[in-house]
Amino acid sequence: MSQAVLRRRSWLVFFGIVIVGLGIGMLAAVCKVTSVNGFRTGWQGIPVYLAAAGICGRIANSKVILREDVLIVVNPLRSHILPKMAIHGVSVADDGTLEVRLSEDRSVAVFAFGGSLIDHFKGSSREAERKIGMWLDSAPAVSEPEAAAPQVRWTRCRSADASLVLCAVIAGAGAIWMALSGS
Repeated sequence: MSQAVLRRRSWLVFFGIVIVGLGIGMLAAVCKVTSVNGFRTGWQGIPVYLAAAGICGRIANSKVILREDVLIVVNPLRSHILPKMAIHGVSVADDGTLEVRLSEDRSVAVFAFGGSLIDHFKGSSREAERKIGMWLDSAPAVSEPEAAAPQVRWTRCRSADASLVLCAVIAGAGAIWMALSGS
């Protein structure tokens, strides 16, 4: 099964730089705080970094996936699985956000192609609109009527979710450690 993935490459670069920069800053802050106040206080920067990395990872994971009969809009929290038969069109709103139009005046906003100042000049939302339009005009959707209903699911992003789980585990373990070793 062939598929095409539409995403802003600039987001991957930007959030990659942010995550690495925050990681270096977190290490420096933990070392500095630990040297002044001890590790009992210094470790607290680690879960904050992991939470920020998880949030940035979810945002960077936003994309549109074009499969044979299905368009998948992956937003940071929710993914929309839209059968080709249910899509009535695609457009860029006045604010520059790409929207997939469905029946009954419903639409799904595509977070990956939200309006931005850079997009105003580069036109990545318009380019995504063109590619999705070509996909819609390609071979007709061959799907069963009961499969034509759009679905919404929680977005899964392994790296971001692992970072958030690790944040919770370290914060919980650290809180227990601080409570048991209280001064």
